This record gives sequence, structure tokens and C-alpha cells, in this order.
Amino acid sequence: QTCGQMVRTVFRRLRDQARYQQEGRKSASGAPFCRHGVKAAAEILDFLVELIKKDPSLGRDQIEETIVFAMDMIHAALLAVGPDLIHIDVLVAQIHVELLHAMCQAVVNFTSVSIISGFCQILLCIYTFIGTISIGQIEVVLERVLLKLADGKGVASLEQQEAALEGVLDLCRQPGFVHDIFVNCDSRLERTNLFENISALISKTAFPSSKGPLGPLHFISLEALLAILQAIAAENKPNAFLPPDPNLELPFFLDIWTPLVGGEHLDLRPLVAAADAKAAADAAAASTASSAGLPPPPASNSNGPRVESAAEYVAAEARRSAGGPHAGDASTSGKAAVPLSTAFDTGPMSDFARLRSAVFEKHLKVKLAVAVDHFNKDHKKGFQYLQAHKLMPLLEGSPAADAAVAVGAGTRDIVSEDELASCLGRFLHVCPGLNKVAIGELLGEPGSFYIKALEAYTQSFDFHDLKFDAAIRLFLESFRLPGEAQKIDRIINSFGRHFFENNKAQGVFRSCDACYVLAYSVIMLNTDRHNSQVKNKMTLESFRRNLRGVNDNADFPEEFLNDIYYSIIKCALRLNESSSMDVSEQVFVELHQLSRTARGQMIHSDPGRHLFDTTMFRLMWGPAVHAMCSIIDNVANEALIEAALNGLQMSTHIAACHQLEDVADSVVVNLSKHPQQVAHLTNGRPEVLFARDAKLKAVTRAIASIANKHGDSLQAGWTNVMEIISCFYRHQMLPDSFAKALNGDGEGGLTPKDVETPPGLKMRRAIAKAQAQSSGTLFSISRMFLTSEEYPANQVTELDKQLAAHTDEVIARCAFEDVFTDSKFLKQESLVQLVKAIIWASGPIPRPSGSNVAGGQFPWDVAELCLELLFTVLLRNRDRIGLLWPRIYEYFHSIFSNSKDVDSALVQKAIMAMMRLCQRLLPYKTDISEPLMRGIQLVSLVDEQVASDMAATIATEVMNLLKGAAPYIQHQPVWVSICGLIKIIQYESSSFPVCVETLSWVVKESLTPLNFTIVLQTVVDLLERAVPDPKRGEGKGHPDKIQDLLHLMLASEEWLELWWLGMSRTPRAGEPQWVAFKHDAWYQVVSMLCRIIKNPNLEVRSTAVSYLQRSVVAAEKLAISAEQVQQSLLMLVLPMTHDLSKQAAAGSKEFPQCDGTVRELVRAVVKVVLLFTEQLQKLPSWGAAWRAILECMGAAMGAASRSEVLAEAIPEALKNMLLVLHTKGDLKEGWRDTDGTDLWEATWRVAKKVSPNLTPQLLGS
Repeated sequence: QTCGQMVRTVFRRLRDQARYQQEGRKSASGAPFCRHGVKAAAEILDFLVELIKKDPSLGRDQIEETIVFAMDMIHAALLAVGPDLIHIDVLVAQIHVELLHAMCQAVVNFTSVSIISGFCQILLCIYTFIGTISIGQIEVVLERVLLKLADGKGVASLEQQEAALEGVLDLCRQPGFVHDIFVNCDSRLERTNLFENISALISKTAFPSSKGPLGPLHFISLEALLAILQAIAAENKPNAFLPPDPNLELPFFLDIWTPLVGGEHLDLRPLVAAADAKAAADAAAASTASSAGLPPPPASNSNGPRVESAAEYVAAEARRSAGGPHAGDASTSGKAAVPLSTAFDTGPMSDFARLRSAVFEKHLKVKLAVAVDHFNKDHKKGFQYLQAHKLMPLLEGSPAADAAVAVGAGTRDIVSEDELASCLGRFLHVCPGLNKVAIGELLGEPGSFYIKALEAYTQSFDFHDLKFDAAIRLFLESFRLPGEAQKIDRIINSFGRHFFENNKAQGVFRSCDACYVLAYSVIMLNTDRHNSQVKNKMTLESFRRNLRGVNDNADFPEEFLNDIYYSIIKCALRLNESSSMDVSEQVFVELHQLSRTARGQMIHSDPGRHLFDTTMFRLMWGPAVHAMCSIIDNVANEALIEAALNGLQMSTHIAACHQLEDVADSVVVNLSKHPQQVAHLTNGRPEVLFARDAKLKAVTRAIASIANKHGDSLQAGWTNVMEIISCFYRHQMLPDSFAKALNGDGEGGLTPKDVETPPGLKMRRAIAKAQAQSSGTLFSISRMFLTSEEYPANQVTELDKQLAAHTDEVIARCAFEDVFTDSKFLKQESLVQLVKAIIWASGPIPRPSGSNVAGGQFPWDVAELCLELLFTVLLRNRDRIGLLWPRIYEYFHSIFSNSKDVDSALVQKAIMAMMRLCQRLLPYKTDISEPLMRGIQLVSLVDEQVASDMAATIATEVMNLLKGAAPYIQHQPVWVSICGLIKIIQYESSSFPVCVETLSWVVKESLTPLNFTIVLQTVVDLLERAVPDPKRGEGKGHPDKIQDLLHLMLASEEWLELWWLGMSRTPRAGEPQWVAFKHDAWYQVVSMLCRIIKNPNLEVRSTAVSYLQRSVVAAEKLAISAEQVQQSLLMLVLPMTHDLSKQAAAGSKEFPQCDGTVRELVRAVVKVVLLFTEQLQKLPSWGAAWRAILECMGAAMGAASRSEVLAEAIPEALKNMLLVLHTKGDLKEGWRDTDGTDLWEATWRVAKKVSPNLTPQLLGS
């Protein structure tokens, strides 16, 4: 305690002295406040470090206590001096070299919990107080020692591993630590991917082992994961900065190796400018495409569009350094005409610009890793790869250089042999991951090029003020000496020359040859002392004797050689292997040298942490998510479950901000297996068991939160969400509040119009289950509504009721219904996947053979629920219906085409859905009217018997569709399908009046040339159905609708007249399509009237004949051609008159008062002849038509024997026609047909049969 008090006092006064020196103040007496000064503090620290360096062979327990004591004192000293430590260079040097080396040795040799904890505390202080100049040291200590301990390597117990992991956790909790190590390690070419390794380690240690239950190790790892996620989430912005395009290349060779050797920052502004120019070009292309109405071109970044473009970057840079040298670049960064070499600033870089440059350095690091891999396999291929990616220049005069010049690449990439060799030497020194054996072999090559590279390599080391043994260790740790003596000689010779040049001022060496000989001797000493095969070891005296007179005929100082000898004996020369936990002191010496350079100091990530969030999260989310999901699987502690779920939700939030879609899917897929366990609960009521299971509730809430908040990021995960909803519905756990999702766009969903209050979801499911289980037997619905069949009411306790109510409350708060009602906010890809998931959840259609539908494998009521959800989603996304329609069409097609094998309720709702969709969408989405109308046509695929069974519902839906959207149905096949459906459902007595009402509305409000014919035919079909016909077994028919339908026939003909009246006043009246329609429509009217006239019902026949006579007169108004009129006579009116005449002659009781009908038909024929005589006379076939008329008159007269009506009417009608024909000049002697038939004789022959009074003399009188 006294020692600790003393240490704190000394270092506090040292802190005060440092502060006052920084402020330029002194005490009143003029002396510094601290009497002890830096020297005393350095001696104390040196003493404590020596305590840590104790040899394990002296007794472990006592030494461990000493080391812990020393670490505690050092920790207290660092806390006392605080952030002011950074201004005390002597102490910083001690900490960087002696302290860190001693601690690394101690923690490896004495892996006790106390030592590891003390080690972690001191490391945390170093980061907190002097982290700005200690990033290299922190990287090495973490990478080489602490992470390995945390991974369980080199530790004897789990507690020691936990202590190391606690140290990692403490660091991760420090504000800015996560981003700082990523910026200064992962984004540096020469450093390890420390952040990536930390993330991988804690994800690995957090992942539960199958060997036993979860312990503190997993909990610590989970905390560390959450700390990293919180650090990334804290910097989240809606428009995150996406990493550079993986295909982005340097515009020209940029020497990055020289700055790395000198410890300077890389200036990657040419690469940044190239990226910004590409982003600006992409933005301009997208803008041009948008203005031209074209789809935007694909973004150059495979991961999505860049959010921070060149213009945005320049604006941000201007805000950060207003008035600085960067502010004027905004005018040039976006100009394509400015050469790239002048498109970026060459002045000092701001902090934000430095961070942005680090983003692109990380991009280069990825490419460099590939180059290193090639280099280690074949250095020539690696060298070519470096040159191809502008990381190494081209040799002047080489084929590659000539080719570059030929294509106009410029001369920046081409250098002389000396420059290329120098570049290679620096590359071999600073590039991480290179095979050290390959480096040694290259450096020892005899060619002039490789000798120059060796010189550059050696000169890249800074040997100033280094001890000789430290210098040679530093040199030989960077590669493995080749085995050939000549190669070793060249390498050591180069080292000697460079060391001599760097340390002339020390006066120890008189020539470079002396350095060379001493270096060789040291290597021989190392081999002698540390080779087990050498029995007679070299003594100090032998070592001295071998070096006598080599320093230009002089000896080296005795103390100098002694230090080298004992240093080599104590610690052998060896490679600096990153896989080893034994970190040599020389590593820390080199790092301390580097810490005095710009490259060795930390770049604080504060100004632009968001630049790195996307890359950081991509590196860690996969293992982290799986680890947290596995923790949830294997733990029952509610606090831990909530912590892991918070981490997963945080991950999905970060992923949403960074446009990463796989994260939310992975989370939902992994979590969804818990709520789905409800389906396998067999030892109690599911809603009660759910309420008692805290994990189930927490996971369900988390999934619902992700689906509602981050649905945009879900794709495959929608399948799991739908499976959960389906599972809850099957077990009657969906609350009634979920019915909101079944309400379409708020106008009733797929509930039949005549149902005021549909049953709740639980009632629906109960009814469906009972119907499936009863197989047609009676069951008590009221009993099912109270409780499930397996649990009678007398077994449901009050507690069970409370728990069931709690389940309702939990699931209601999850608000799964919002997924569907708010689906209009989803992105296109996510929406498409949601629709696919809904369709998938409804089950296969038709059901596979052998599937147990009644047993619950594929219940039809679940398919109904999915159909209603699908209907809601479609209506809520009417603006994007074209995107979804192909899948919807296929789904409805499967239902309608397999209607025999599909539950009738599902078919009924599918018809309602299709009709209501078209009714709602056709008025607003004319651009997709054709696909929608094809959907209506699908209804015609429904089996006739199935359609008849649900005729009332179909009739109502068809009527609502036509009333709401008939003017927008612009495809004739759709009208054919609709009318075909009406023809099918008319046979149901309850639907017939609705069908009549529907057709009545269409005829009065929405008749068009497109639907005229098919609607007219449908009216006639319904009219025939309305007439009672006992022979067909159709009962009473619908007599009350006969007149309504007859009036529709008249209204159709009237519409045709009015249509033509309006059309004839327009220039389009003469267009062939309208003339053709007019003729065809009139012919159809006559045809349908003739069909009705054949009906036995007197009322129908009489009315139809009168309408026929009207239609004949209307033919003149419509300007129907003589050919069309003649065809209607020959094909329709005359054959029908002939047939009815036979019925009248036979006195058929089936056709009462048939003679009256024949009389009216004959009058219709007379009207045709009277109105169109002149036009008919001009037709070549008029003679044949006249003969047919005469035959018809003869047939009608054949029935006159039974009818006075015909006996009077037929002669009079024929007389009128003869007089008219004679007046028009047709009927005269010698009138012949085209085939030579004497029409004069034929006419009077028939006339005489009709009446003796009809003779040629009649014409004269």
C-alpha cells in the first residue's frame, strides 16, 4: 500500500509538471513543481518492468505474485499520470518497448488469471492514454498475444481464457475503439485485419459448444458482440456510404511502397478522383435516362448505388475545411473534360479526406492480398498481377510497356530498371504476408536487377541509433536467409554497408567491411549456440578472438562484443513469425520507431466513422448472427435471451441502413423455429404453454418487430413469417385484431355482402377443424367456440383462461397484421417475396394424393386465410399490381382449373377475390387492364357443377364487377367469360334474378360494340330459362322475369339504332369495322328474335314477332345492305315461318295460336319486300330469294284449312307483294331467273294455289 501511494504521488506530480510545461508555466520560485522529475519516474518504471521479467525457473508461485504486484503498480502509475503521459517521451519509449515486451513474455510464461487481468488493464490504459501513438503496439499485442489467449491457445484453464476475453471486451466497450482499429489496422496495407479477427474470435467463442451448457465465456463473448454492434449502430445513417466498386482500378501507377517505408500516409486521391468521376458519370447517365423516360443504367457498384457521390463528397469536404485548399475543387471534380491528373487536390489532406482515403486503401488491400497469394506461389505471376493492377510499374522497353504506350496509356506507369528494382525492394519489405523464404531467395539472386532490389530493401530499414545486435535482429527477422553461401554473403554485405552508413557517428566501426565481418560472426555464433548438433559451444573468448583486428586492423570494444555475445546466447536470431505468441523485443523497437512517423500514429475515426460501417458490418454479421441465434437456442435465462435478441434486432437495423438483405432473412430463418414449436406441443393447450414460455414470447416479439420495421430487408424470411402466422392460426392463437389484415383495403375483404358480422378467426378455425373431423356428422359449434374438443370446459381452469388471454395480448402486440396492411411501403423485391410466401403458405393446389387434409397437413381454411391476406396485399399495392400479377395469375389458375379437387369455400373466395380485384383496379390501372381481364377469363375454368353450387355468390360478384368496372373491360374474350359464367349460374333459382339485374344494367348502361353480341345471346339464354318448360324438367321457370328480358331485347335493338345514329354523324361512320359491326349486330338481333319466336310460350312468341317487325323496319334506318337483308330472309325468317306453318297445319298443341304467329311473320316478310324491293331487284340472287318467298307463302297457306286467320291474311299479303313487284317493273311476262327459270310462270302457279283470285288479270285491273 505504501509503495502504491509512493508511485501514485510521483506520477501525479509528473502529470502536473507535464501539464504546466505544456502550458508554459512554472511555480513562483521558477522551479518545476515536481522534485523527482522524469528520471525518477523512469527508474521506478524500469524497476517494475524488471520485476515482470522474472524467469519462470525461479519458482512460479512467488514470481506470479511479484509480477501481479508490478503490474498493479504500473497500472496505478498510468492512471495517475493519465492522458498527459503522451507528452513524456521517455516513459512512452519505455512502455512501447520494455514494458510491452516484458508483459507479453510474462503473460505467455505465467498464464494465471491475475497476470492476464493485469496485462489487460495496462493495455486498456495504453490505448486510452497514448493510443494515438501506440496503434502499432496495440495491434501486435492483440494479434499475437491477447486474441490467442482468448481463443484458448497457451492457457491452462477456462478461467484464464475468460480473463483474456474480458480484456477484449473492455477494449471493445471503449468509445471509438472498434472504428479506430478498423481504420488504422484493417484499412492499412501493411497491417493485419485486426477488427475482422476480433469479430471472428468473439463470434467463435460465443457459439455454444455441444459439450456442455453455456458458461461465462459465452456470455462475455455475447457482450463483446453487442458492444461492437452498438458501436456500428451508433454511427448509422439512413444513407450509408457503400464501399468502392470491386472493379475500381488505379488510373495509373501510384508509388505506395515508398511512403510505407518512410512511415508516411498514402495519398490515394487519384484513386478517389477516379471513383468520384465514375460515380458522377453513372449519375449523369441515370439522369439522362430518366429524362428520356428510359430505365436507369445498372450501377457500377455491384453492391448497390453509391450514396455519397463526388458532388456530395466535395460539399462535405468544403464544410469541413471551409477556406482550405480543398474548397476550390468543387468546380473541377464533376467536369468530365478535366484530365484526371488535375481533377484532385495535391495539398494537405483534411481528417475527413484522410478517412475517405482509408476506405480506398482497404479496397487496395483486398487486391494486394490476391497479389500476395500469386506471389507466394510464383513470384513472376505475382509481379505480373501487381503490374496489371498498377501496384508496380512497367519496365522501360519491355513488351508490356510498349503495349501500354501503343494504347495511349501514358508514361506514368513506365520506369527505368533502377527505379523498378527500388520499388521491388521496398515492396518486399513492407508488403505483409509474403513468404519469407521466397523473399530471401530473391534478395540473394546474383543478377544486377536483384542486387539493386537488395540494396533498396536494405536501405528501407532505419538502423540509426540501434545497437548492432538489435539491427541485425531487425534485418534478419524480416526474411529467411537462403541456404547458399554466396547469396548469404551478398545479403550480409548489403546489411553491413547500410548499417555503417547509418551509424558512422557512433565511432564503433571504422569501415563497412568491419560491419560485414561482425554480422557474419554473429550469424555463426547464433548457429553455434542454438544448434543442438554442435557439441563444443563457442565461448566468449573464442568469439572475441575470431574478431581481432577486423575493424580496420583494430579490435572492437570489449564491452561492445560482450553485449552482442550475451544477447545472442540469451535470445537466438529468428524469424518474426506472426503465428507465434513469443514477440521479440526487436519487434517493439521497430514499432516504436514507426510510432514517431505519421504512419505510426492513429487516425481518429470521429469525423467519418460512417464511411466504414458497411464494410465492418459485412465482415462480422454472418458469424455474429449465427452465434447469437445459437445462444438463444441453448439458453433459458431470460436476460441473456433478451440480450441476444436485442443484438439480432440491432443487426437487422444496421443491415437495413446499409442495404444488406441477407441479414434479416438469416435472423428470421434462425429464430422462426421457436414459434413453430407450437405445432408440436402435445402435452397441453398451445395458448397456455405459449404464455408460460418466456423464450417463445420473446422470439415471437422479435420476429414481428423485424417484419414490421425492416420488412424491406426480408425476402426468403417471409416464408418463415407466414409459417408462424399459419401455425398460430391452426392452433387458434391468432387474436381477432389480426382480422384487420383480412379487410382488403378497408371495404370488407372477401366477406360475402350478405354477411353483416363474419365469425372471428378462432371461431373460423374451430368450425373448420370440426368440419374436417366430423366427416359429415353433426357437431356442436357452440361447444367448439368455448374450448377445443380435446379440452372440455370443465378442465379449463381460471389460470388457463388468464394465460390464454395473456397469449392473445402478446400476439396482438406483435401486430403481425401490420405486415400486410402496410405492405405498400415495402420495396419491390421484398413485396414479391411476401406474395410468394403467402402463396406457398396456402399449400399445394391441388393437394398431393394421399395428403391428410382432414388431419391438418394442408387444411383448406389456412388456404382461405392466405387468400384473404393476398387480397389485402394486392389492394394495398394497386400501383405495383403489374409486378405481382404473373404470380397471382398462376395461383388463381391453379385454383380455378382444379376446382373439382379444391374446397368449395376456397373456390368461392377466389372468385370473389378475382372479381373484386378487377372491380377495384380496372378503373385506376388501365395500363394493366389486359392482364386483369385475362384474370377474369380464368373464372370460366371453374367446373360447371362447382360454379352452380355457389351461383348466388358468383352472381353478386359479377354484378358488382360490371357495375363498378364494365366501361373498363375492353376485351371481348372477357365479356365472353363473364357471360359464360352467367349462363352457368342462371340455373340456380336464387341467382337468376341477380343475373337478370346484371344484364339489365349492362344493356342500359354499358352496352358497346365490344359486348353487344355476347350480351344479346346471354339475354336470350336467360329468357329461355325464364319460360317454364315441363318437358325439360325445369319446373316453374321465372315468369316474372320474362317481360324484363324481352324488354332487354328491345332495348338492345334500340341501342343499336341510337349508336348508329350517333356514329353516322362522325367521319368514322364509313370505316369498314363499324359498317361490319352494324350489319353483324342487326343480323344477330334478327337471329335471336327468330330463336325466341320458336318458343312455345305464346307471350314470348307474340312479343318477339312484334320486335322482329320493328327490327325489319329498323334495317332501313340502319342502312342495312340488300345482301344482309336477303340473307336474313333466306337463313332465318323464311325457314322459321315454314316450320311454324307446319306446326299450324298439324294443329300442334305445343304451339298454341301458332297461326297468328305465322301471320305476323308473313307480314314481316311483306315489310321486307315492300321496303327493299329496289335494292333486292339488283341482286343476282333475287330470283332465288323470290322463289323461296313463294314457297314460304305456299307452306303458310297449307295451314289455312285450319285457320281462318291465315286464309284471309296470306292471299292479301301475296297480293300486296305482287302489286309492288309489278309496279317496280319486276313482275312481268318473261321474267326469268339467272338459271333460266321462268319466274313469271312460277309466281302465278303459287298464287293460284294460294287463291284463285290471284291471276295476271289482277295486275291489269
